[in-house]
Order: sequence, then structure tokens, then C-alpha cells
Amino acid sequence: MSEIRWGVMGAGTIAYRFADALEHVGGARLVAVSGRNAARVAAFAERHPVAPGRCYVSGGDGGAAAHERLVSDADVDAVYLALPHGLHAEWACKLLHAGKAVLCEKPAALSEDEALRIATAARDSGSLFVEAMKPRFTPVREHVKRLLDGGELGRIVSIDVAHRLAYGDQRGRYLLDPVQGGTLYDLGCYGVAWVEDLLAGEIEDVHARVRWVAGNDGSAVDIADEVHASVGGVPVHLDFAGDSEEYRVQCAVRCERGDIVIPMFHRPSSLVLRRDGVEEVLDLPLEVDDFYGEVAHVCELIRAGASESPVMPLDATVRCARIIDVIRGAWPDPVLCDERAGAGRVEKVPACG
Repeated sequence: MSEIRWGVMGAGTIAYRFADALEHVGGARLVAVSGRNAARVAAFAERHPVAPGRCYVSGGDGGAAAHERLVSDADVDAVYLALPHGLHAEWACKLLHAGKAVLCEKPAALSEDEALRIATAARDSGSLFVEAMKPRFTPVREHVKRLLDGGELGRIVSIDVAHRLAYGDQRGRYLLDPVQGGTLYDLGCYGVAWVEDLLAGEIEDVHARVRWVAGNDGSAVDIADEVHASVGGVPVHLDFAGDSEEYRVQCAVRCERGDIVIPMFHRPSSLVLRRDGVEEVLDLPLEVDDFYGEVAHVCELIRAGASESPVMPLDATVRCARIIDVIRGAWPDPVLCDERAGAGRVEKVPACG
């Protein structure tokens, strides 16, 4: 294939990040975009030039007709799927069966069942599907895997993940959608993906502490999740918050003979290695930006005719979804919170070991 022709499904903010990275990949270009908002599609096409005839828009149906036109566009080889989480499975399967490679924003699915649908569509069609779990495609992740696989640190004895920030006002936005919103899906999937990558086995002994806010329809949506669990017998602590006064993003992997600490693990560019009483900071910068690695990887796979990524395989997407399912299954029913939690909030706090 002399040139990989990309389409973008969904012209929101994150699509710009993809298109910016794509400009740095040789032999690939953006040729089409679909969306439900004409102004947004036009603005995107002005920033990242797309011919007017390849800007597909339909507003009254939520963009469905526009997306169908992108699916059927024979001059598109691959699509970056940037729609809200709840639409990923439907459109990923349509794109795959149309013979297009798909790079799908995280989380690829809202459940293990949805992830299995996507994996089946990819395998049945022979089309490439890669979840855009961008930390997987970084020099930091490669170095962490080498350190652990080399055995010099011994086995992993625990993992502690914190991803805490302040979203700000999200009223009316997808984060507060009762079906596809919430912090576990939006932030938590990054931490879950690191756990999935580093530990084998099932997630068990799950104890969850959850703080809730009223969603767009008044029902409860998680704004903070704290989870204690065991994965393959290894203790795991996950702490995700979208209403935190503290900004903290860190993954600590504790081993028998040392520790690895990964700051900013959702877009890592360094790690801290602690062993024998010595702390060493390793700078492992991103190439171009945090999107470039995944985009370049998918382009390489397309050129090679590959049907699956060795870095983010289909089974990893399915297992990430399964872990999130199990965590959500540990949530008890939400109850109204007292005044200390703030107006409009609900909370449930089971025992958390």
C-alpha cells in the first residue's frame, strides 16, 4: 500500500490530537471526516484539510447517516473512531466488516460483551482493530516490560495506581452520561490497562469505594472510585477521582528487589527505578507526542497486512473490559449523600480493605 488513507469518525476535540499526530507519519494522510455537527466538521476540515465532498454530516439522526457514508467510502483504508464510548462497539463492527482498519479511542467498549463483539468482528472480517490505549505505545512501557521480563527486580508484589484531577463543570457533557460516563471509564481505563498489561490472572476479592454525582438525567454517575483487589494473587490498589483538589497521576509497581514508579502514566515520558537503596530517574521522551506512537504503530501494521496488534491485542481489550465489569459489579446501590458531600451528590461506601 503506497499511501494509507484515513477517515475520522467524530470531529470532537480528541480528533484534532489524532490528526496532528498523523501529519508526522509518512505515507499516510487524512481524507475524510464524519460527524453530526456541521460547524464542528467544517472547523475540523479547515484545520486539517479535507475536501468538502468528503466531509459527511447529518444532524437529525445523531450523525448516523454521515457515519454510514464514511463506512461505505471505498477510498478510506482506516478510521480513527472518536465517537462517545457507548457508540464504539456498533461503529467499530460496521467499519471492520467493511474492510477498514480501526483505531478506536479508549475505552473501546463499555462491557466485556461489547469487547467480545468487536473482537469477533475483527477476526471474522480479517480487519485490524486496535484500541487507542496510548501508554502501550511509548518508550516507557517498553522499558518497564524489559525490566520486569528480565527478572532483575523479581516478581511483582503489588501495584498502586492513582489518577486524581479536577474535571471542572461537566454538566450536559458525556462524562455525566449515566450509561457511558463516569470516572472509571474515562480515567480508570488507563490504570486498568497497566494492571492488565503487567499481571496475569483474574481480578478477585474486589472492594470498592465510590463517590457519586448526579448525572445528566439525575441518576448517579461515579466521580471517584477507589478499589482494592487481587489480580492473579497480586494486591492492587486503584484510586481514580475527577473531583480531586490534588493533581496526582502515578503508577507504582513494587517488586521483590526494587520498585518502578511511572509518573503521568497516561502519557508517560519518564520512570523512577528504585533498587538497593538507590533512586534513578530515567527520561524516556515521547516521539512527537503521546498520540504519535499508536498512530505510527497502526500504520506499520496496515502496511504489513497484520490483522492484530502485538502491543494491544484483542484479548487485552477484552480483558480490560472484563476487569472494569468486575469492578462495576462490586458497586453497591448508591444512596443519597449528606451535606458534607455537596448538593446533588450521592454516595456509596462499602467496606474497603
